[in-house]
Amino acid sequence: MFKQTQRFCRFVIFVSLLTLGMALSVQAASVHDEEEAMTREDIRKRYSDMVEIPGSTFRMGLGFHKITDMLEMCWQVDERCSRWWFKDEYPDHMVYLDPYWIDIYEVTNEKYLEFVKATGHRPALDDTCDTKACWDGNLWQGASFPKAIKNQPVTQVSWRDANEYCKWRGKRLPTEAEWEKAARGPMGNLYPWGNDTPPGKATYRRKWRGIHTMTDVGSYPNGASVYGVHDMAGNVWEWVSDWYDRHYYKKRVRSNPQGPKRGVFKVMRGGSWVNYEDTLHSAFRRWARPYVRFNDAGFRCAKDPIELPDPPEEINEAKTD
Repeated sequence: MFKQTQRFCRFVIFVSLLTLGMALSVQAASVHDEEEAMTREDIRKRYSDMVEIPGSTFRMGLGFHKITDMLEMCWQVDERCSRWWFKDEYPDHMVYLDPYWIDIYEVTNEKYLEFVKATGHRPALDDTCDTKACWDGNLWQGASFPKAIKNQPVTQVSWRDANEYCKWRGKRLPTEAEWEKAARGPMGNLYPWGNDTPPGKATYRRKWRGIHTMTDVGSYPNGASVYGVHDMAGNVWEWVSDWYDRHYYKKRVRSNPQGPKRGVFKVMRGGSWVNYEDTLHSAFRRWARPYVRFNDAGFRCAKDPIELPDPPEEINEAKTD
């Protein structure tokens, strides 16, 4: 009897996941169909929260000497720092990326709530907590949250949650390379704003203070990247699409890298409110299992090039006497 009940429960869970996947696929197809019937103006309006990153080559990863600089910076706050902490960023290498679009800001609590209400997806909270400290990291209560954080980046979302949200919006998660290029620019800046340290340009080096821990997206205009993408350092880590491989950069994939075909961990980029200067640099790589949720991790979406319809041709009638 117990085994029959187990099988039934598994069947119910499978059907539920299959139904949700089909619904999101229908939603994505619907978005694509709508885009084909839209004007240039309509498309630009729909994706006004995104910026186009042109196709070009950029420097990805860090070289030996830059890693040494990061190591010395790390030693200032933690004597346990070791070079291997940064070794997965080595070697630096030139990578070509086709054009793509990426969100200007991280997905906010307000935007994510729209997704939850429209699809019935789970709220942005970790319901596996077994300690008060863990529960205190949840800013949502059920499918609601304090008004004060509506424009803060959503947290307590897994990679899977983030992936489903982007699909629902007709977008996708950025690749690790896309994220890094949007942050560092074609010249490979150390931080999104350049090579100087972060004071006044990011939310970092903080302790947990509930709704007062993070800042609204776009709070640091001086911290935007050369492409005008905001908050790519500090505030929250960001999930990207790639599986993590510590040695992936040694393969030196030169064109549109997608990451390993499989893995155990997914990559996160950008640092958060709790991190220090050394882990805010834009080449730093963190990893986590795709089903876990953190109170310092969120995401933004990307999209393949948006083909804008040709503008209507002007009809110039010849004047006759």
